[in-house]
Amino acid sequence: MRTIRAEPRHAVGALAGCAVFRGMTHERLAELARSMEWTVLDRGEALMHTGDPGDDLYVVAGGRLNVAIVGADGTETIVREIGRGSTVGEVALLTGSRRTATVRAVRDTLVGRLSRASFERLMEEDPRSALQLTRVVAGWLLPGSPPRRTSAPATVALVPVAGTDVREVAARIGAVTPLRALDPETVDQAVGPGAARSPAGSPDERALADYFDTAEVEHPLILLLADPDPASPWTERVLRRADRVLVVAPGGVRPDRQTRPQLARIAAITTDVPRELVLVREAGRPAPGVTALWRDAGGFTRQSHLLAGADADWRRLGRHLTGTTTGLVLGGGGARGFAHIGVLRALIESGIEIDLIGGSSMGALVGGLWSTGLEPDEIVEHNREVWHKIRPLKGFTFPFVALHGSRRSRTAMDGCFGSRQIEDQAREFFCTSTNLTRNHIVIHSSGPLGRYVLASMSIPGIVAPVIDRGELLVDGGVLDNLPVDPMSRTGAGVIIASDVSPPRTFSVGMHWEHEPGLLDVLRHRMRQSAGTAFPNIVRILERTATLASDRAAETQRTRSDVRFIAPPVARYDTLDMRHLDEIVEVGYRSALETISGWTEEK
Repeated sequence: MRTIRAEPRHAVGALAGCAVFRGMTHERLAELARSMEWTVLDRGEALMHTGDPGDDLYVVAGGRLNVAIVGADGTETIVREIGRGSTVGEVALLTGSRRTATVRAVRDTLVGRLSRASFERLMEEDPRSALQLTRVVAGWLLPGSPPRRTSAPATVALVPVAGTDVREVAARIGAVTPLRALDPETVDQAVGPGAARSPAGSPDERALADYFDTAEVEHPLILLLADPDPASPWTERVLRRADRVLVVAPGGVRPDRQTRPQLARIAAITTDVPRELVLVREAGRPAPGVTALWRDAGGFTRQSHLLAGADADWRRLGRHLTGTTTGLVLGGGGARGFAHIGVLRALIESGIEIDLIGGSSMGALVGGLWSTGLEPDEIVEHNREVWHKIRPLKGFTFPFVALHGSRRSRTAMDGCFGSRQIEDQAREFFCTSTNLTRNHIVIHSSGPLGRYVLASMSIPGIVAPVIDRGELLVDGGVLDNLPVDPMSRTGAGVIIASDVSPPRTFSVGMHWEHEPGLLDVLRHRMRQSAGTAFPNIVRILERTATLASDRAAETQRTRSDVRFIAPPVARYDTLDMRHLDEIVEVGYRSALETISGWTEEK
């Protein structure tokens, strides 16, 4: 950690971009910048640790930080990334509380420290600005306030492997989003001959850093085009500078003996930087099984499948890089989840491009079918095949593990997905399940599509758990029936949630004094006017399985950063699959009405 004596160039611009300082005059921001202590964090260095005392705020003027929550076992889970113009430590500034997260530099990062003493002086000299800061922070702490999102990357490295041309890729991305692409020749023209490929620590280092800093300020996105050789000084410089690394490979080609060492070197240099795979194919669908080989070889956390001539694919990548993707969350709800198909149809007809779907339970099935390239009408027919012909909920078995056997369910999933893998699908998708063995939610963004969709729909006690590497997976709705939080962590700029599990009552008629016997059940079925039926074992198991997630969903519904669509499907029984077309239409009409309201708000 290196302290510098004077406020850096662009410091005022960085402060002006912070929500907590919005509305301050240029003169006040300049004075604030002079009062702050400016520090350079080396790549991987910690700015703060969980539990540290805190009474100051930091502003990122350049670079990037990871914010991680430390678990009970000491492991760190990154919850978001922040870049230029972001702040960290605001709550500690106001309350003096201890740090609740560990923050590290992804790359060399310049931060400014505002001490409590400086803040108190600001309060005395400019109470209006201090009040603005307090209001912003208080808004973040209010119930229902959205979690703070990951900042879009400022600098992205494009690294070619297996003969790809990153200049062509950069041109394609540049055609759909504003950016500045920098290669060695461009940098040498600005900084000096040979500067781009000069070794680390050369006299050109300072001038290069200034040039890159200025470029980040002047352009919304910087693409650094690496050399094919990952050992070249320019490529190493690119990798160390990047907020995100995109390795570009030809679709349908497996990583060979020459490529694997390249991927290993890239991974070794960028241990704390998100690495993503971009597979560009000339025609057809993504080759099955190839994506997993690349993910394993390069340690990639995400992949994009692009058709070279498809403008829509390049627009989707552009939105991803600029933090403007639209993610659709499909909740659980049994038969009520058929409404998701109508919602999807309404969104498409309204011109809303869906970049990613995340689903739980029935939402996982609808989202999984969408990921394979199907359109809403085709998704309806697949559901008709599953629920009206195969009928997995009619396969009663000896209730040793569950009331229903898994044979029909596996047959249904095989018919929908075959041997497809999640990571091979051109449309990005994840689903959630509940790990009974480890007692936590699992987010499935790779692996067998059919297996994990089935796991996401397996209500404990009703459908047998899915066994995955010796662990038991059940319905994602047990812990999170509306996976908005996992969608937030993808960096989606717009989140739409289709919620088909409205608050529900679970009671019996006053005439029931104790649980019914066989004769009571038969008598009630013969006389429907006798009052509310006593719930059977299936209903009780289903309700018990979703108690925890129902409470979590109530919290999700208060979020102001999510656009909710709530089709009126409460009158449909969650396990009655007979009304497929009717429920789809309800979802469609409801979504059209809701989307119309969004348009009027704009």
